Amino acid sequence: MKNKIISFCIVFFLQVVIFEKTYFFNSVIFSPIIFYFIIFNYTKNSFSQLTFSFIVGFLLDIFSNSPGVYSFALSLMVFIRNFWIPFYFPFDRISSNKLYNSYELGIQPFLFYSFPLIFTFNSVIYIFDLSSVGVFPFFILKILLSTFLNFILVLILQFLLLSSDTKYDWN
Repeated sequence: MKNKIISFCIVFFLQVVIFEKTYFFNSVIFSPIIFYFIIFNYTKNSFSQLTFSFIVGFLLDIFSNSPGVYSFALSLMVFIRNFWIPFYFPFDRISSNKLYNSYELGIQPFLFYSFPLIFTFNSVIYIFDLSSVGVFPFFILKILLSTFLNFILVLILQFLLLSSDTKYDWN
Protein backbone atom coordinates (compact mmCIF):
# COMPACT_ATOMS: atom_id res chain seq x y z
CA MET A 1 0.00 0.00 0.00
CA LYS A 2 2.85 2.34 0.85
CA ASN A 3 4.44 1.77 -2.57
CA LYS A 4 1.16 2.62 -4.32
CA ILE A 5 0.86 5.91 -2.43
CA ILE A 6 4.48 6.84 -3.13
CA SER A 7 4.19 6.02 -6.84
CA PHE A 8 0.93 7.98 -7.06
CA CYS A 9 2.57 11.00 -5.41
CA ILE A 10 5.52 10.80 -7.81
CA VAL A 11 3.26 10.60 -10.87
CA PHE A 12 1.10 13.44 -9.51
CA PHE A 13 4.23 15.54 -8.96
CA LEU A 14 5.41 14.80 -12.51
CA GLN A 15 1.98 15.78 -13.85
CA VAL A 16 1.93 19.07 -11.95
CA VAL A 17 5.55 20.15 -12.34
CA ILE A 18 6.76 18.75 -15.66
CA PHE A 19 3.95 17.60 -17.91
CA GLU A 20 1.55 20.46 -17.15
CA LYS A 21 3.99 23.07 -18.39
CA THR A 22 5.19 21.10 -21.41
CA TYR A 23 3.40 20.92 -24.73
CA PHE A 24 5.05 18.53 -27.15
CA PHE A 25 4.90 19.52 -30.81
CA ASN A 26 3.03 22.62 -29.57
CA SER A 27 -0.18 20.61 -29.29
CA VAL A 28 0.22 17.29 -27.42
CA ILE A 29 -0.59 17.18 -23.72
CA PHE A 30 0.78 14.28 -21.67
CA SER A 31 -1.28 13.25 -18.64
CA PRO A 32 0.37 10.40 -16.73
CA ILE A 33 -2.17 10.71 -13.91
CA ILE A 34 -4.83 8.90 -15.97
CA PHE A 35 -2.78 5.71 -15.55
CA TYR A 36 -4.19 5.21 -12.04
CA PHE A 37 -7.76 5.87 -13.07
CA ILE A 38 -7.56 3.35 -15.92
CA ILE A 39 -6.18 0.49 -13.83
CA PHE A 40 -8.49 0.99 -10.80
CA ASN A 41 -10.13 -2.09 -9.39
CA TYR A 42 -13.70 -2.26 -10.64
CA THR A 43 -16.46 -1.58 -8.16
CA LYS A 44 -19.97 -1.19 -9.50
CA ASN A 45 -21.37 2.34 -8.97
CA SER A 46 -18.34 3.35 -6.93
CA PHE A 47 -18.90 6.76 -5.40
CA SER A 48 -15.43 6.63 -3.81
CA GLN A 49 -13.69 6.33 -7.20
CA LEU A 50 -15.69 9.25 -8.58
CA THR A 51 -14.93 11.33 -5.51
CA PHE A 52 -11.23 10.49 -5.67
CA SER A 53 -11.07 11.38 -9.37
CA PHE A 54 -12.83 14.68 -8.70
CA ILE A 55 -10.45 15.57 -5.84
CA VAL A 56 -7.37 14.73 -7.90
CA GLY A 57 -8.78 16.69 -10.84
CA PHE A 58 -9.54 19.61 -8.54
CA LEU A 59 -5.94 19.60 -7.27
CA LEU A 60 -4.68 19.51 -10.86
CA ASP A 61 -6.97 22.43 -11.67
CA ILE A 62 -5.52 24.42 -8.78
CA PHE A 63 -1.94 23.81 -9.91
CA SER A 64 -2.63 24.36 -13.61
CA ASN A 65 -4.94 27.37 -13.17
CA SER A 66 -7.67 25.77 -15.25
CA PRO A 67 -11.28 26.30 -14.15
CA GLY A 68 -12.53 22.77 -13.55
CA VAL A 69 -11.28 21.16 -16.76
CA TYR A 70 -9.31 18.33 -15.13
CA SER A 71 -12.00 17.76 -12.49
CA PHE A 72 -14.63 17.32 -15.17
CA ALA A 73 -12.40 15.26 -17.49
CA LEU A 74 -11.22 12.80 -14.82
CA SER A 75 -14.69 12.46 -13.28
CA LEU A 76 -16.26 11.86 -16.69
CA MET A 77 -13.58 9.30 -17.59
CA VAL A 78 -14.15 7.34 -14.35
CA PHE A 79 -17.94 7.61 -14.75
CA ILE A 80 -17.77 6.21 -18.30
CA ARG A 81 -15.28 3.57 -17.15
CA ASN A 82 -17.85 2.22 -14.67
CA PHE A 83 -20.20 1.54 -17.59
CA TRP A 84 -17.49 0.55 -20.07
CA ILE A 85 -16.11 -2.38 -18.08
CA PRO A 86 -19.40 -4.37 -17.91
CA PHE A 87 -20.14 -3.48 -21.52
CA TYR A 88 -16.73 -4.51 -22.88
CA PHE A 89 -15.79 -7.50 -20.73
CA PRO A 90 -17.75 -10.73 -20.37
CA PHE A 91 -19.45 -11.11 -17.01
CA ASP A 92 -17.08 -13.88 -15.87
CA ARG A 93 -13.98 -11.67 -16.45
CA ILE A 94 -15.17 -8.82 -14.22
CA SER A 95 -13.71 -8.99 -10.74
CA SER A 96 -13.45 -6.43 -7.97
CA ASN A 97 -9.98 -7.70 -7.08
CA LYS A 98 -8.56 -7.28 -10.55
CA LEU A 99 -6.50 -4.44 -11.92
CA TYR A 100 -7.32 -3.67 -15.52
CA ASN A 101 -3.81 -3.49 -16.96
CA SER A 102 -1.98 -5.03 -19.89
CA TYR A 103 -0.55 -7.83 -17.72
CA GLU A 104 -4.04 -9.00 -16.78
CA LEU A 105 -5.78 -8.39 -20.10
CA GLY A 106 -3.09 -8.55 -22.76
CA ILE A 107 -2.03 -5.66 -24.99
CA GLN A 108 -4.86 -5.82 -27.54
CA PRO A 109 -7.78 -6.07 -25.07
CA PHE A 110 -6.12 -3.37 -22.97
CA LEU A 111 -5.92 -1.16 -26.06
CA PHE A 112 -9.62 -1.64 -26.78
CA TYR A 113 -10.45 -1.05 -23.12
CA SER A 114 -8.31 2.03 -22.41
CA PHE A 115 -8.16 3.86 -25.75
CA PRO A 116 -11.81 5.10 -25.61
CA LEU A 117 -11.30 6.24 -22.01
CA ILE A 118 -8.14 8.17 -22.88
CA PHE A 119 -9.90 9.58 -25.95
CA THR A 120 -12.76 10.80 -23.75
CA PHE A 121 -10.34 12.45 -21.33
CA ASN A 122 -8.41 14.20 -24.10
CA SER A 123 -11.60 15.25 -25.88
CA VAL A 124 -12.84 17.05 -22.78
CA ILE A 125 -9.47 18.73 -22.26
CA TYR A 126 -9.33 19.97 -25.85
CA ILE A 127 -13.01 20.91 -26.24
CA PHE A 128 -12.53 23.66 -23.66
CA ASP A 129 -9.63 24.91 -25.78
CA LEU A 130 -11.66 25.01 -29.00
CA SER A 131 -11.95 28.62 -30.18
CA SER A 132 -13.87 28.23 -33.44
CA VAL A 133 -15.48 25.52 -35.53
CA GLY A 134 -13.08 26.21 -38.42
CA VAL A 135 -10.16 24.65 -36.56
CA PHE A 136 -12.15 21.55 -35.55
CA PRO A 137 -10.23 19.13 -37.86
CA PHE A 138 -6.97 20.32 -36.32
CA PHE A 139 -8.38 19.65 -32.85
CA ILE A 140 -9.45 16.14 -33.85
CA LEU A 141 -5.88 15.50 -34.98
CA LYS A 142 -4.54 16.86 -31.68
CA ILE A 143 -6.97 14.70 -29.72
CA LEU A 144 -6.00 11.53 -31.62
CA LEU A 145 -2.27 12.26 -31.33
CA SER A 146 -2.56 13.01 -27.61
CA THR A 147 -4.64 9.88 -27.09
CA PHE A 148 -2.11 7.68 -28.84
CA LEU A 149 0.86 9.19 -26.99
CA ASN A 150 -0.94 9.02 -23.64
CA PHE A 151 -1.70 5.35 -24.32
CA ILE A 152 2.03 4.77 -24.91
CA LEU A 153 2.76 6.67 -21.68
CA VAL A 154 0.28 4.49 -19.77
CA LEU A 155 1.98 1.36 -21.12
CA ILE A 156 5.40 2.68 -20.12
CA LEU A 157 4.14 3.48 -16.62
CA GLN A 158 2.73 -0.04 -16.35
CA PHE A 159 6.06 -1.55 -17.26
CA LEU A 160 7.87 0.74 -14.80
CA LEU A 161 5.50 0.67 -11.82
CA LEU A 162 3.82 -2.73 -12.01
CA SER A 163 5.44 -6.11 -12.03
CA SER A 164 4.33 -8.96 -14.26
CA ASP A 165 2.90 -10.77 -11.23
CA THR A 166 0.81 -7.72 -10.37
CA LYS A 167 -2.40 -9.69 -10.09
CA TYR A 168 -1.03 -11.32 -6.93
CA ASP A 169 0.81 -8.25 -5.70
CA TRP A 170 -1.67 -5.35 -5.73
CA ASN A 171 -4.99 -7.00 -4.85
